[in-house]
Amino acid sequence: MENIEHLTPIRFHFYKLNFTPYKDATHTSNSILKEVITYIMQEKAKGKGHLIDRHESRNDESRELFMNTALIMAKEKRIRCSLALLRAGKTPMLKPADKFKLVRLDTTQGSIAEQTHFYIDYNKDYAVICLEFNSHGPRISDVEYYLRNIAHDTLKISKATEVGLIMDVSVDKALASLKNVLNLEIKVQPKKLAKLETDLNGRYFTSINNLGNFLKPKFLKLEAMYQTPGNTVKSSQLNLEANGMVKTMLERMKKQPQNIDVFDSFVVKYEDKDGNEETLNLLKGKKEIIKHIDVKSKTTAREWYEIIEKDFDEFMETL
Repeated sequence: MENIEHLTPIRFHFYKLNFTPYKDATHTSNSILKEVITYIMQEKAKGKGHLIDRHESRNDESRELFMNTALIMAKEKRIRCSLALLRAGKTPMLKPADKFKLVRLDTTQGSIAEQTHFYIDYNKDYAVICLEFNSHGPRISDVEYYLRNIAHDTLKISKATEVGLIMDVSVDKALASLKNVLNLEIKVQPKKLAKLETDLNGRYFTSINNLGNFLKPKFLKLEAMYQTPGNTVKSSQLNLEANGMVKTMLERMKKQPQNIDVFDSFVVKYEDKDGNEETLNLLKGKKEIIKHIDVKSKTTAREWYEIIEKDFDEFMETL
């Protein structure tokens, strides 16, 4: 067995990607995707790049993104990409190998950047993204925003872009079969709630926001119990408000996966239409592949792709 103690666990998650074309029969979702990547490749060939500040319209710290790697592998019908996030704010420090002190990194030559690798398979009538999870780098919401910006604003060939999370546990099953919420457990860092969709935040989490601002805890845990613990007799009363909230949250999280990243725990126990008791643990439901690698030895885009290539092949066969 391989010794993994010196290796870094890298997580990969999977998403469906779809572009909606304007009323033009010549475009499909996949053809739009290829035009977007071709545009990026052409810009790079000219020595240029497509830089986007995701927070340009907000009074907020900038979030500048650009595609560092973009390559269409026509034979495999795959695209190899990496998206870079230019680090804003406080400059990180560096510890010299032989000294116990910190020195400031020299940023006079350029900007500090975090890079997230991802790969797109377009063998089906929809595309599938395999995304490296990098807590410091671009997330899936950044990837979606970047591709949408080029397709809609620059090339003007798509009116909408959607990314949906692929999960091991079926959100669709829960949405279709949920009859009555029995228990709901949510754990969240109050400071993260600002990243939640405005409508969801305002509708369901205003009180938690206020409590967080007042008490300033690191975490808040909400547990709503509609069933007495240990009681095997279920109430016939429908918990309409809880049912509505859970269905709305699941539908939004499915369409906008970045909402899931706000929570540290989101567990729903519910009764389905056949009277069975089911549990949906949303955060543990992401389809995930973990690879243990020596990150210092993997420097090229091709090497990063080879880490997940076989697993990506096997995953695509299950769809």
